[in-house]
Amino acid sequence: MPLRSTLILLLLATNVVAARESLTVGGVTARPGEKVSGWMDISGADAATKIPVTVVHGVNPGNVLALIAGTHGSEYTAIIALGQLIPKLDPSRMKGSVILVHMASPTMFYGRRVYYGLDSKNPNRMFPGDPNGTVSERTAHALTTQVIDKSTHVADMHCGDGNESLRPYAYWMPIGDDRVDDAAREMLLAFGLDHIIIDRERPKDPKKTLYTSTTAMVHGKPAITVESGGMGLTDDVSVAAQEAGALSLINHLGIMDAPSVRVSNPVWYEKSEVLRAPVTGVWRPVVDKMQTVAKGALIGRILDPFGKVLTEIRAPFTGEMMYVVGTPPTTQGEPLGMIAVPKLD
Repeated sequence: MPLRSTLILLLLATNVVAARESLTVGGVTARPGEKVSGWMDISGADAATKIPVTVVHGVNPGNVLALIAGTHGSEYTAIIALGQLIPKLDPSRMKGSVILVHMASPTMFYGRRVYYGLDSKNPNRMFPGDPNGTVSERTAHALTTQVIDKSTHVADMHCGDGNESLRPYAYWMPIGDDRVDDAAREMLLAFGLDHIIIDRERPKDPKKTLYTSTTAMVHGKPAITVESGGMGLTDDVSVAAQEAGALSLINHLGIMDAPSVRVSNPVWYEKSEVLRAPVTGVWRPVVDKMQTVAKGALIGRILDPFGKVLTEIRAPFTGEMMYVVGTPPTTQGEPLGMIAVPKLD
């Protein structure tokens, strides 16, 4: 190719990159072709914190995928996976961008807290949040406005909390918008977890979406919730499933070529129920994750501190245990496990 033609092509490519806007998340700005890590400040009247984020902004335009880990600070597998993912993302090869929220609730993580933040609130029930509220509410607002609203697709990455023994599974949460629902379903298949719960009961009021992924769906952004790991562990299999699923999503959305772990024939669960403690006490389960139980079967007992049985928890229907709380402390209203029924068709 003549030198003049080569220079013209280089100038055109440079102008295309220059015309593409930078992507800013909180205090982190990445220009096209850049990968930048930094912090999103969550200041306020109570506990202030900084959320670690990485913005990988592709040279060319395309989808923007948000990967959000650590909304519950004791759910470690996705936090580890996203740290491992950074060096595998090359913005020079990207059509689109990836936003990584490495640890959405740092105060919970460093405080080793299960379920609730320093404000005694569940961060994944505070959406769309309040910029003038407590730390959990401010965090939800920041994730809504700085991450979800700047994305085209969202993956909310969880595992069993520090007290939950959990089998790998994901949630599909249709809201009645075929475009968003169908796209979210395809994302689930791309992520590769082969057990999927259908949850049609998520709130649709944009002023009270409660959950991270529901907020995205209501905002017109296809979103999924995935679960791999639990009990405060970071086993290689559970972490690898999170990392492989994230890369497969990136490939599915056309952002960057990456290995696919797409699942073809998942098990779908149409009916599910979280079993909750009717009293406060010492929880002693008699079943484990992935175990099939019959209606009325004993799931476990809640004892008082002296060993007296306060109540028994039994299966409300025949199904499979998706997770079981594996540590003794339980408080009235808190989860003890989840049971789900596979679809027959």
